[in-house]
Amino acid sequence: MTRALPSFTAAAAVAVVGAVATLLLSIAAPAAKAQTTREQVIAFLGEVENQIERIATAQGRFMQISDAGQIVRGDIYIARPGRMRFDYDDPSPALLVADGRFIGTYNTKDETSAHRQINQTPLKFLLAEDPDLANGVKVLKIERVAESVLVTMQDRRNPNQGQLILVLDTQTLELRAWQVIDDKGERTTVRLESMAYGVPLPDALFQRPGF
Repeated sequence: MTRALPSFTAAAAVAVVGAVATLLLSIAAPAAKAQTTREQVIAFLGEVENQIERIATAQGRFMQISDAGQIVRGDIYIARPGRMRFDYDDPSPALLVADGRFIGTYNTKDETSAHRQINQTPLKFLLAEDPDLANGVKVLKIERVAESVLVTMQDRRNPNQGQLILVLDTQTLELRAWQVIDDKGERTTVRLESMAYGVPLPDALFQRPGF
């Protein structure tokens, strides 16, 4: 069963809708764009940050699309801060596990793996205990596409690590998908499906395979 994030308070809901509406009006209308203030952008990013921080645990399905158009699906588990797991459907032997410090990609058939520190990848903004979007990252672009808001960001001090694009619902700012553009310029899109939030997840999900 899909379980939504905990409900906003009335004040928070008004703040989200107001922040989105104000910013998107500025984005949509060239004449109004110049009127967008730094304070409005910071307020909007603060709402986005709050929405990410409200994701303590989550599980559901995902669809991953590569730059070449290859599509794979599987089960996703998130336990913020720092932990994430992608179990890819058969026949793919792939597995991805973020254990709080490293992100490991594994081939369960060949029993091979590769690891990177989370803080050296764009996913650190999603998995960090404090995303600090208003100050800790460089926001490159905020745009509306259909019923989504896209926020493109990169590390302010290490831009060569790649970019993360958050895809958020226009009205609620709920995370619908993300895109990672890695240090080689390759884009990977992850779309979230049938997500349940606030669910108990065993620690064993986020442990490295024994090979």
